[in-house]
Amino acid sequence: MLALVFADTPKGVSEKMVKKAGRLTEKEFKELVKEGYLEPVKGRTKAVKKYRTSEYGRAYFMENVWSLPVLKYTRLKEAEQLSPEKFLETLRLKYNNLVKTSPIAPYVRIADLRLKVSEELNITGDEFDRRIIELNSSDPYAVQLHAGSGESDNGLKTARGVYHYAIVK
Repeated sequence: MLALVFADTPKGVSEKMVKKAGRLTEKEFKELVKEGYLEPVKGRTKAVKKYRTSEYGRAYFMENVWSLPVLKYTRLKEAEQLSPEKFLETLRLKYNNLVKTSPIAPYVRIADLRLKVSEELNITGDEFDRRIIELNSSDPYAVQLHAGSGESDNGLKTARGVYHYAIVK
């Protein structure tokens, strides 16, 4: 993965530098080129001297970046540090901003709320869903969930069904 990040430059980098940055063996390097994650950059001569990350390599990296142990650990630690009070405070703030423009106020689309709160707190959508379900279970008055209509992918899936709208007090 580090080799793909390091080689992600239009001009490319030398084979030696890619190997060093990614701590790759000759065999691993050749495999990255063979699989299409790295592509050769042709210079003035016909001999290939530099390599860069291909579009396929970028797509692979972006798809798998969150499975890296360091990033998983960091996200878990960030989620642990987020107190329920801080989550509820941010949820109320974002709800109050969204309700002003909601066509069916006092209801706000959960998908919109999820996006705003997740951005603000730097958490995943799944983390948002887990926390809002916990809040609704512990205090149904503070967070009220409503079914309404909408695409099931954008809704909040619970044991009782899919909810699309919320009221936060």
